[in-house]
Amino acid sequence: MAAVITPTPVQTNRFSNLTKTLVTPNAMYEANALYQFLLQNYGKKIISGVMTLNSFDETTWLKTNTGKEPAIIGLDFMHCFQGYNWYNNEQPIKDAKAYWDRNGIPEITWHWRDPSNITEQFYTSDTSFDVSKINDPTSNEYKAMIRDIDSISGLLKKLQEQRVPVIWRPLHEAAGGWFWWGAKGAQPCKKLYHVMYDRMVNYHGLKNLVWVWTREPNDNSWYPGDEYVDIVGRDIYKQGDHSSQVTEFDAMNTLYSSKKMVTISECGSMPDVDNLVKDGAAWSWFMPWYGEYTRKLDGKYEFNSLDLWKKMFASTYVITLDEMPSLKRP
Repeated sequence: MAAVITPTPVQTNRFSNLTKTLVTPNAMYEANALYQFLLQNYGKKIISGVMTLNSFDETTWLKTNTGKEPAIIGLDFMHCFQGYNWYNNEQPIKDAKAYWDRNGIPEITWHWRDPSNITEQFYTSDTSFDVSKINDPTSNEYKAMIRDIDSISGLLKKLQEQRVPVIWRPLHEAAGGWFWWGAKGAQPCKKLYHVMYDRMVNYHGLKNLVWVWTREPNDNSWYPGDEYVDIVGRDIYKQGDHSSQVTEFDAMNTLYSSKKMVTISECGSMPDVDNLVKDGAAWSWFMPWYGEYTRKLDGKYEFNSLDLWKKMFASTYVITLDEMPSLKRP
């Protein structure tokens, strides 16, 4: 086991401009508690996470091989409401509730499949679904998008009823253009984000979400606006690069005027904790993707070694599940 690292404290006064409240009006207690927990640790510690494909696959593997689990579990609505007889639409929210019950934090992404149901794809190259129809409420495409948003809202509402907050990361990597929601440029994607926010928060009354915008380079015109975004994420896939990504961190803090916490919302190779501390790269959390990004492929660790996982989890700078406080209402 690697030696426990005592971090050099990061100066927190550079983050004094951070937005102190959620963008959702009258957010529920647990969502506020989660957001305040993120704020309190920002610049002092980083929160560990991992993405999962099937229920607890990667968290269980990490527990078996390191003795610890990450504080954040990454989940996905990808398979929901596709009519799959092998899949339970409520599996993601059941997993979210189970991890929350253990003081863990659920984060949910949505690889939103073709709303027209002509295909089951989300990549631009595999579907011709036209997101620009979000500007035409009379169109079939608009109605299909609203139908899907309503379905997902129903799942999130069930979590709200169980007092479970969610780090919610919709329409991720939009400006990359490889997902249909980013295929027509900034305006329709931004419009879709605004429609989704309004539908979820104002129509469905969801008060349990922490809203994350996932930035891509040069996407300033895509940004939904400070009033719609709690945290800005960056998905970084650089195989074998365990640097702190401090250049990206500093650039994002400058871009958002240090008003929003920034985070590594997905990654291939995670930053080494030594580099994070040395460079003062105060990302809120990190989240390697599942499968080969977390563990071995063909007998080799291509992205993150088991030794690095052990080192991360042993560090006092990294928050793991066993170190999480209860964020539930007393």
